[in-house]
Amino acid sequence: MPQDRMPTPTASPQLAKMDYEVVRTLGTGAGSTILLIRDTSTGRRYAMKVVRRQGPDDEIYVNQAMQEYNVSRMLNHPNIAKVLDCRIRKSWFRTTGIELLMEFVDGFVLDDVASLPIPKLVAVFRRVADALAHMHRRGVYHGDLKPGNLMISKAGEVKVIDFGTAWIRGEDKARVQGTPYYMAPEQASDRIVDEKTDLYNFGATMYRMFTGEYANLGIPGLDNGRVNRARMKTPASLVAAIPKSLSDLIMQCIAPKPDRRPSGMTEVRDRLDAIASEIGPEADDPIDSDELG
Repeated sequence: MPQDRMPTPTASPQLAKMDYEVVRTLGTGAGSTILLIRDTSTGRRYAMKVVRRQGPDDEIYVNQAMQEYNVSRMLNHPNIAKVLDCRIRKSWFRTTGIELLMEFVDGFVLDDVASLPIPKLVAVFRRVADALAHMHRRGVYHGDLKPGNLMISKAGEVKVIDFGTAWIRGEDKARVQGTPYYMAPEQASDRIVDEKTDLYNFGATMYRMFTGEYANLGIPGLDNGRVNRARMKTPASLVAAIPKSLSDLIMQCIAPKPDRRPSGMTEVRDRLDAIASEIGPEADDPIDSDELG
């Protein structure tokens, strides 16, 4: 099921030319507000991320919004949420804020989805693996994959979101990135973000969704993280219905040493495809809206 298409020259909507109305606030996060807007001329709905620079502490959020837009221009995959346009607000030649026009995904983050059966979760992660393989081929690494950055729409579409802390190959990295429950040891200790750290984040996310437990109970790379790792149970020992092949894949993805992990997301995707064949057709079915809770 690989999806690796080059961007096609389609006319994207532009905020500067759009008359829109705000329908409601979808959510708020660190330094940003997400609005649901409607183009009054076409009736189409979009999400708009609004970031305002009110002081020096907001600079990081402005930079992350710009990174999200720059990353989005490098990617074109059905399981990656699109950022369609960017508008920079200025006052006296100083950036005061950024607005991102984004694809509206009408659904739920994986964190908020009611427990899905194992075949449906395999279907979800096959699509995520394909999206990450596409990213990696273009030299982009997510750096913060977790259930809160994966969405399932009410139509059953899977979308990877939030590229504000993504790393583009060749850029400098000045700080630790990621979420402790899902971070690879080398992310915490050496500020590394690459294909192998994405593999770990992916495996830790699978561990959480398939077992209900966290792979990381402490900060990876620190003493408490190593102690907890020694006590970690395999997914198959926690949930008897998990196939051994899937359990082994998850544990390999979260191996403490990067060279013990799979060779890349393409291998992970191919192994998930084989696991789906082992499970049966349910592992390739779209998610039904009734299953989202």
